[in-house]
Amino acid sequence: MRYEATYKITTPMFLAGAEQEKTPELRPPSFKGLLRFWFRAVALPKLGSWREVRKLEKELFGSTDQQSSLHLDLDIAKAENVRSADFQRKYGLIYLGYGLVNFGGKLQRPHYKGSSVFTLRLLLKNNVSEEVRFFLPLTLKALGFFGGAGARSRRGFGSLSLLSLSLDEESVWKAPTNVNELVESQKELLNTIEIKNGEESNFPDYTAFSSKTRIWVGKTGKKAIDLLNEIGLELLRYRSYGSKNGKHSLPSGEEAEQNFASDHDLIMRFCSTGKIDKHPERVVFGLPHNYYFSATRDNVQIQPTGEAGRRASPLFIHIHELGINDYAAVLSLLPAKFLPEDTKIAISTKKHGTKKVDYSIDYRIIEKFLERPAFSKKVVVWP
Repeated sequence: MRYEATYKITTPMFLAGAEQEKTPELRPPSFKGLLRFWFRAVALPKLGSWREVRKLEKELFGSTDQQSSLHLDLDIAKAENVRSADFQRKYGLIYLGYGLVNFGGKLQRPHYKGSSVFTLRLLLKNNVSEEVRFFLPLTLKALGFFGGAGARSRRGFGSLSLLSLSLDEESVWKAPTNVNELVESQKELLNTIEIKNGEESNFPDYTAFSSKTRIWVGKTGKKAIDLLNEIGLELLRYRSYGSKNGKHSLPSGEEAEQNFASDHDLIMRFCSTGKIDKHPERVVFGLPHNYYFSATRDNVQIQPTGEAGRRASPLFIHIHELGINDYAAVLSLLPAKFLPEDTKIAISTKKHGTKKVDYSIDYRIIEKFLERPAFSKKVVVWP
Protein backbone atom coordinates (compact mmCIF):
# COMPACT_ATOMS: atom_id res chain seq x y z
CA MET A 1 0.00 0.00 0.00
CA ARG A 2 1.28 3.43 -0.92
CA TYR A 3 -0.23 6.62 0.44
CA GLU A 4 0.65 10.07 -0.84
CA ALA A 5 -0.42 13.13 1.12
CA THR A 6 0.33 16.59 -0.26
CA TYR A 7 0.39 19.50 2.17
CA LYS A 8 0.72 23.25 1.81
CA ILE A 9 2.52 25.30 4.43
CA THR A 10 0.15 28.21 5.07
CA THR A 11 2.12 30.14 7.72
CA PRO A 12 5.89 30.51 8.32
CA MET A 13 7.38 27.18 9.38
CA PHE A 14 10.38 27.05 11.71
CA LEU A 15 11.44 23.44 11.30
CA ALA A 16 15.08 23.16 12.24
CA GLY A 17 17.74 20.91 10.84
CA ALA A 18 21.26 20.37 12.15
CA GLU A 19 22.05 24.08 11.67
CA GLN A 20 18.83 25.81 12.73
CA GLU A 21 20.43 29.26 12.70
CA LYS A 22 21.36 28.91 9.02
CA THR A 23 18.56 27.08 7.28
CA PRO A 24 15.26 25.27 7.95
CA GLU A 25 15.00 21.65 6.89
CA LEU A 26 12.16 19.30 5.99
CA ARG A 27 13.28 15.88 7.22
CA PRO A 28 11.42 12.52 7.26
CA PRO A 29 12.20 11.86 10.97
CA SER A 30 10.46 15.12 11.93
CA PHE A 31 7.30 14.10 10.11
CA LYS A 32 7.43 10.58 11.48
CA GLY A 33 7.30 12.15 14.92
CA LEU A 34 4.34 14.31 13.88
CA LEU A 35 2.48 11.29 12.54
CA ARG A 36 3.10 9.46 15.81
CA PHE A 37 1.48 12.35 17.70
CA TRP A 38 -1.64 12.50 15.52
CA PHE A 39 -1.86 8.69 15.33
CA ARG A 40 -2.09 8.58 19.11
CA ALA A 41 -4.66 11.37 19.08
CA VAL A 42 -7.04 9.71 16.59
CA ALA A 43 -6.60 6.11 17.80
CA LEU A 44 -7.46 6.56 21.47
CA PRO A 45 -11.24 7.19 21.23
CA LYS A 46 -11.90 4.00 19.24
CA LEU A 47 -9.33 1.75 20.92
CA GLY A 48 -10.14 3.00 24.41
CA SER A 49 -6.78 2.64 26.14
CA TRP A 50 -3.15 3.70 25.85
CA ARG A 51 -2.14 0.04 26.00
CA GLU A 52 -4.03 -0.76 22.79
CA VAL A 53 -2.83 2.43 21.09
CA ARG A 54 0.76 1.64 21.99
CA LYS A 55 0.46 -1.86 20.52
CA LEU A 56 -0.61 -0.47 17.13
CA GLU A 57 1.91 2.37 17.31
CA LYS A 58 4.72 -0.15 17.66
CA GLU A 59 3.43 -2.10 14.67
CA LEU A 60 3.29 1.00 12.48
CA PHE A 61 6.27 3.06 13.62
CA GLY A 62 8.44 0.41 15.22
CA SER A 63 10.24 0.26 18.57
CA THR A 64 13.46 -1.04 20.04
CA ASP A 65 12.10 -4.60 19.78
CA GLN A 66 9.87 -4.35 16.71
CA GLN A 67 10.53 -3.29 13.12
CA SER A 68 8.49 -0.49 11.57
CA SER A 69 5.82 -1.35 8.98
CA LEU A 70 6.16 2.08 7.41
CA HIS A 71 8.66 3.67 5.05
CA LEU A 72 8.34 7.45 4.68
CA ASP A 73 9.99 9.92 2.34
CA LEU A 74 9.44 13.52 1.30
CA ASP A 75 9.04 15.04 -2.12
CA ILE A 76 9.46 18.81 -1.93
CA ALA A 77 7.68 20.31 -4.91
CA LYS A 78 8.01 23.91 -3.81
CA ALA A 79 9.64 25.10 -0.60
CA GLU A 80 10.95 28.62 -0.30
CA ASN A 81 13.59 29.15 2.37
CA VAL A 82 13.34 32.67 3.79
CA ARG A 83 16.22 34.06 5.81
CA SER A 84 14.59 37.27 6.94
CA ALA A 85 11.12 38.71 7.37
CA ASP A 86 9.55 41.53 9.27
CA PHE A 87 6.48 41.36 11.50
CA GLN A 88 6.87 44.98 12.55
CA ARG A 89 3.72 46.23 14.26
CA LYS A 90 2.06 42.83 13.84
CA TYR A 91 1.69 42.44 17.58
CA GLY A 92 -0.38 39.27 17.40
CA LEU A 93 2.39 37.47 15.48
CA ILE A 94 5.04 38.80 17.84
CA TYR A 95 3.01 37.47 20.77
CA LEU A 96 2.35 34.04 19.27
CA GLY A 97 5.93 33.74 17.99
CA TYR A 98 7.68 34.44 21.31
CA GLY A 99 11.20 33.09 20.98
CA LEU A 100 11.11 33.14 17.18
CA VAL A 101 10.30 36.83 16.82
CA ASN A 102 11.85 39.67 18.82
CA PHE A 103 9.82 42.52 20.29
CA GLY A 104 10.51 44.65 17.23
CA GLY A 105 9.04 42.04 14.91
CA LYS A 106 12.29 40.69 13.45
CA LEU A 107 12.37 36.94 12.94
CA GLN A 108 15.28 35.27 14.68
CA ARG A 109 15.56 32.14 12.55
CA PRO A 110 15.25 31.18 8.86
CA HIS A 111 11.97 29.51 7.95
CA TYR A 112 9.87 28.13 5.14
CA LYS A 113 7.36 30.69 4.00
CA GLY A 114 3.66 30.11 3.53
CA SER A 115 2.88 28.74 0.04
CA SER A 116 5.55 26.02 0.20
CA VAL A 117 4.23 22.60 -0.91
CA PHE A 118 5.50 19.07 -0.23
CA THR A 119 4.28 15.48 -0.46
CA LEU A 120 4.66 12.71 2.12
CA ARG A 121 5.01 9.28 0.53
CA LEU A 122 4.25 6.37 2.85
CA LEU A 123 4.79 2.74 1.88
CA LEU A 124 3.11 0.13 4.09
CA LYS A 125 4.16 -3.51 4.31
CA ASN A 126 1.65 -5.96 2.85
CA ASN A 127 1.15 -7.81 6.13
CA VAL A 128 0.17 -4.73 8.16
CA SER A 129 -2.99 -5.14 10.26
CA GLU A 130 -6.41 -3.85 9.23
CA GLU A 131 -6.42 -1.52 12.26
CA VAL A 132 -3.24 0.19 11.08
CA ARG A 133 -4.73 0.54 7.60
CA PHE A 134 -7.79 2.12 9.18
CA PHE A 135 -5.98 4.72 11.28
CA LEU A 136 -3.19 5.82 8.94
CA PRO A 137 -5.31 7.92 6.51
CA LEU A 138 -7.15 9.42 9.49
CA THR A 139 -3.77 10.40 10.93
CA LEU A 140 -2.77 12.13 7.70
CA LYS A 141 -6.07 14.01 7.65
CA ALA A 142 -5.86 15.08 11.30
CA LEU A 143 -2.41 16.59 10.70
CA GLY A 144 -3.79 18.54 7.72
CA PHE A 145 -7.03 19.65 9.44
CA PHE A 146 -5.78 20.67 12.87
CA GLY A 147 -1.99 20.67 13.04
CA GLY A 148 1.31 22.04 11.89
CA ALA A 149 5.04 21.42 12.06
CA GLY A 150 8.03 23.09 13.66
CA ALA A 151 8.47 25.53 16.53
CA ARG A 152 5.32 27.27 17.84
CA SER A 153 3.11 25.06 15.70
CA ARG A 154 0.41 24.98 18.39
CA ARG A 155 0.36 28.75 18.11
CA GLY A 156 -0.39 28.62 14.39
CA PHE A 157 3.09 28.77 12.87
CA GLY A 158 3.90 26.03 10.37
CA SER A 159 0.20 25.27 9.77
CA LEU A 160 -0.28 22.48 7.22
CA SER A 161 -3.31 22.27 4.92
CA LEU A 162 -3.96 18.88 3.36
CA LEU A 163 -4.36 19.40 -0.39
CA SER A 164 -4.71 15.83 -1.63
CA LEU A 165 -4.62 12.23 -0.43
CA SER A 166 -4.24 9.17 -2.62
CA LEU A 167 -3.88 5.43 -2.13
CA ASP A 168 -1.93 3.50 -4.78
CA GLU A 169 -2.18 6.53 -7.10
CA GLU A 170 -5.97 6.75 -6.76
CA SER A 171 -7.48 9.82 -5.07
CA VAL A 172 -9.37 8.93 -1.87
CA TRP A 173 -10.22 12.41 -0.63
CA LYS A 174 -11.17 15.82 -1.99
CA ALA A 175 -9.90 19.05 -0.43
CA PRO A 176 -12.57 21.43 0.95
CA THR A 177 -13.02 24.72 -0.87
CA ASN A 178 -15.16 26.56 1.70
CA VAL A 179 -15.85 26.60 5.43
CA ASN A 180 -18.87 24.31 5.20
CA GLU A 181 -16.90 21.66 3.34
CA LEU A 182 -14.01 21.96 5.81
CA VAL A 183 -16.34 21.54 8.78
CA GLU A 184 -18.03 18.52 7.19
CA SER A 185 -14.63 16.91 6.50
CA GLN A 186 -13.57 17.48 10.10
CA LYS A 187 -16.85 16.14 11.49
CA GLU A 188 -16.59 13.05 9.30
CA LEU A 189 -13.13 12.32 10.72
CA LEU A 190 -14.28 12.82 14.31
CA ASN A 191 -17.31 10.59 13.81
CA THR A 192 -15.15 7.91 12.20
CA ILE A 193 -12.84 7.69 15.21
CA GLU A 194 -15.95 7.38 17.40
CA ILE A 195 -15.61 10.26 19.82
CA LYS A 196 -18.34 9.87 22.41
CA ASN A 197 -20.63 12.83 23.02
CA GLY A 198 -21.20 11.89 26.65
CA GLU A 199 -19.45 13.79 29.42
CA GLU A 200 -16.89 11.32 30.76
CA SER A 201 -15.51 12.20 34.18
CA ASN A 202 -11.88 11.47 33.32
CA PHE A 203 -9.58 13.27 30.92
CA PRO A 204 -7.47 11.18 28.51
CA ASP A 205 -4.01 10.27 29.77
CA TYR A 206 -2.35 12.24 26.97
CA THR A 207 -3.32 14.82 24.33
CA ALA A 208 -5.95 13.11 22.17
CA PHE A 209 -9.45 13.54 20.83
CA SER A 210 -12.08 12.75 23.45
CA SER A 211 -15.58 13.65 24.62
CA LYS A 212 -14.05 16.81 26.11
CA THR A 213 -12.62 17.99 22.78
CA ARG A 214 -13.87 21.36 21.55
CA ILE A 215 -13.24 22.57 17.99
CA TRP A 216 -14.30 25.76 16.24
CA VAL A 217 -13.64 27.57 12.98
CA GLY A 218 -13.10 30.90 14.69
CA LYS A 219 -12.57 33.37 11.85
CA THR A 220 -11.87 33.56 8.14
CA GLY A 221 -9.63 35.90 6.17
CA LYS A 222 -8.01 36.69 2.84
CA LYS A 223 -4.38 36.39 3.98
CA ALA A 224 -3.09 33.58 6.16
CA ILE A 225 -0.53 35.68 8.01
CA ASP A 226 -3.02 38.47 8.73
CA LEU A 227 -5.57 35.96 9.99
CA LEU A 228 -2.99 34.46 12.35
CA ASN A 229 -2.10 37.96 13.51
CA GLU A 230 -5.80 38.60 14.32
CA ILE A 231 -5.98 35.45 16.43
CA GLY A 232 -2.78 36.45 18.23
CA LEU A 233 -4.09 39.94 18.94
CA GLU A 234 -7.26 38.52 20.43
CA LEU A 235 -5.31 36.12 22.63
CA LEU A 236 -3.07 39.00 23.73
CA ARG A 237 -6.12 41.11 24.62
CA TYR A 238 -7.61 38.23 26.59
CA ARG A 239 -4.51 37.22 28.55
CA SER A 240 -2.34 40.32 29.02
CA TYR A 241 -2.22 42.57 32.06
CA GLY A 242 -0.49 45.24 30.01
CA SER A 243 2.54 47.44 30.61
CA LYS A 244 2.19 50.60 32.63
CA ASN A 245 2.75 53.79 30.66
CA GLY A 246 0.42 56.20 32.35
CA LYS A 247 -2.15 53.43 32.05
CA HIS A 248 -1.76 49.71 31.52
CA SER A 249 -1.73 49.19 27.78
CA LEU A 250 -0.89 46.62 25.14
CA PRO A 251 1.94 47.07 22.61
CA SER A 252 -0.66 48.30 20.09
CA GLY A 253 -1.62 51.12 22.45
CA GLU A 254 -4.98 49.59 23.39
CA GLU A 255 -5.92 49.71 27.04
CA ALA A 256 -5.40 46.30 28.67
CA GLU A 257 -8.55 44.44 29.67
CA GLN A 258 -6.78 42.80 32.64
CA ASN A 259 -9.05 39.76 32.64
CA PHE A 260 -6.53 37.95 34.83
CA ALA A 261 -5.67 40.72 37.28
CA SER A 262 -5.86 38.14 40.08
CA ASP A 263 -2.90 36.27 38.52
CA HIS A 264 -0.86 39.48 38.45
CA ASP A 265 -1.73 40.32 42.07
CA LEU A 266 -1.00 36.77 43.22
CA ILE A 267 2.54 36.83 41.82
CA MET A 268 3.17 40.39 43.02
CA ARG A 269 2.30 39.28 46.58
CA PHE A 270 4.66 36.34 46.23
CA CYS A 271 7.46 38.68 45.17
CA SER A 272 6.75 40.85 48.20
CA THR A 273 6.11 38.25 50.92
CA GLY A 274 7.49 34.96 49.61
CA LYS A 275 4.16 33.31 50.40
CA ILE A 276 1.94 31.57 47.86
CA ASP A 277 -0.52 28.68 48.03
CA LYS A 278 -1.83 28.40 44.48
CA HIS A 279 -0.75 29.00 40.89
CA PRO A 280 -2.02 31.56 38.35
CA GLU A 281 -5.11 30.50 36.39
CA ARG A 282 -3.35 31.13 33.09
CA VAL A 283 -1.05 28.12 33.46
CA VAL A 284 -3.87 26.25 31.67
CA PHE A 285 -2.43 27.72 28.45
CA GLY A 286 0.81 25.83 29.06
CA LEU A 287 4.01 25.80 31.11
CA PRO A 288 6.48 27.35 31.71
CA HIS A 289 4.57 30.54 32.46
CA ASN A 290 6.90 33.32 33.59
CA TYR A 291 6.59 36.89 34.86
CA TYR A 292 8.90 39.90 34.85
CA PHE A 293 8.06 43.08 36.74
CA SER A 294 10.14 45.95 35.40
CA ALA A 295 9.42 48.21 38.35
CA THR A 296 10.89 45.79 40.90
CA ARG A 297 13.02 43.70 38.50
CA ASP A 298 11.48 40.54 39.88
CA ASN A 299 11.72 37.56 37.56
CA VAL A 300 9.30 34.73 38.44
CA GLN A 301 9.52 31.28 36.86
CA ILE A 302 6.55 28.89 36.93
CA GLN A 303 7.02 25.33 35.71
CA PRO A 304 6.26 21.70 36.61
CA THR A 305 8.42 19.87 39.13
CA GLY A 306 10.37 16.75 38.30
CA GLU A 307 11.04 15.49 34.82
CA ALA A 308 7.95 17.03 33.24
CA GLY A 309 9.79 20.32 32.63
CA ARG A 310 7.02 21.81 30.56
CA ARG A 311 3.41 21.32 29.51
CA ALA A 312 2.47 22.19 25.94
CA SER A 313 -0.68 24.20 25.35
CA PRO A 314 -3.95 22.23 24.91
CA LEU A 315 -5.09 24.96 22.49
CA PHE A 316 -4.13 24.33 18.85
CA ILE A 317 -4.30 27.22 16.37
CA HIS A 318 -4.35 26.12 12.73
CA ILE A 319 -4.67 28.30 9.62
CA HIS A 320 -6.28 26.29 6.82
CA GLU A 321 -6.21 27.20 3.15
CA LEU A 322 -9.56 26.87 1.36
CA GLY A 323 -8.65 28.50 -1.94
CA ILE A 324 -6.88 31.49 -3.40
CA ASN A 325 -7.10 34.31 -0.83
CA ASP A 326 -9.40 32.28 1.39
CA TYR A 327 -8.32 30.96 4.79
CA ALA A 328 -9.97 29.67 7.97
CA ALA A 329 -8.63 29.74 11.53
CA VAL A 330 -9.34 26.40 13.21
CA LEU A 331 -9.11 26.50 17.01
CA SER A 332 -9.01 23.14 18.78
CA LEU A 333 -9.04 22.48 22.51
CA LEU A 334 -7.77 18.98 23.33
CA PRO A 335 -7.90 18.67 27.12
CA ALA A 336 -6.04 15.84 28.83
CA LYS A 337 -4.51 15.11 32.21
CA PHE A 338 -2.50 18.26 32.70
CA LEU A 339 0.57 16.81 34.42
CA PRO A 340 1.76 13.39 35.61
CA GLU A 341 0.59 12.19 39.01
CA ASP A 342 2.52 13.54 42.01
CA THR A 343 3.77 16.48 39.94
CA LYS A 344 3.43 19.93 41.44
CA ILE A 345 3.92 23.40 40.04
CA ALA A 346 7.07 25.20 41.17
CA ILE A 347 7.00 28.99 41.51
CA SER A 348 10.46 30.52 41.90
CA THR A 349 12.25 33.82 42.41
CA LYS A 350 15.87 34.49 43.21
CA LYS A 351 14.85 36.32 46.39
CA HIS A 352 12.43 33.76 47.87
CA GLY A 353 13.55 30.50 46.30
CA THR A 354 11.05 27.90 45.13
CA LYS A 355 7.57 27.20 46.44
CA LYS A 356 5.61 24.15 45.26
CA VAL A 357 1.84 24.11 44.96
CA ASP A 358 -0.77 21.59 43.86
CA TYR A 359 -2.28 22.22 40.47
CA SER A 360 -5.95 22.73 39.72
CA ILE A 361 -6.73 23.34 36.05
CA ASP A 362 -9.90 24.87 34.62
CA TYR A 363 -10.12 24.29 30.86
CA ARG A 364 -13.20 26.49 30.83
CA ILE A 365 -10.79 29.45 30.83
CA ILE A 366 -9.75 28.52 27.27
CA GLU A 367 -13.35 27.97 26.21
CA LYS A 368 -14.18 31.49 27.40
CA PHE A 369 -11.58 32.82 24.99
CA LEU A 370 -13.69 31.47 22.12
CA GLU A 371 -16.78 33.20 23.52
CA ARG A 372 -15.37 36.64 22.91
CA PRO A 373 -17.19 39.03 20.53
CA ALA A 374 -14.35 38.69 17.99
CA PHE A 375 -15.52 35.11 17.41
CA SER A 376 -19.25 35.86 17.22
CA LYS A 377 -19.41 34.31 13.73
CA LYS A 378 -17.50 31.15 14.67
CA VAL A 379 -18.71 27.78 13.40
CA VAL A 380 -18.80 24.99 15.97
CA VAL A 381 -17.19 21.82 14.62
CA TRP A 382 -17.36 19.72 17.79
CA PRO A 383 -19.33 18.72 19.80
